[in-house]
Amino acid sequence: NILRPQSMTHLSAISLHRTVEVVEIRTECDRAGRLAALGVLPGSRITVSHVAPLGDPISVRLGGQEISVRRAEASLVVVREVA
Repeated sequence: NILRPQSMTHLSAISLHRTVEVVEIRTECDRAGRLAALGVLPGSRITVSHVAPLGDPISVRLGGQEISVRRAEASLVVVREVA
């Protein structure tokens, strides 16, 4: 019985109403600090709750709060789906 590693992707690629766990925040730009201040940290669970008609921004539920992030910021967040 071989266990496959859980696939990882970016928050920007997650479908509506899916729940994911944050694995890492890439620090290529200053936006990573804003995400951390909002509570987007490794181990936190996020549910995509709304996507704007043109795809930007996206709204997510995180720790009892609803926050909006731009797709560029969401692309910095590496996540994995949770069961």
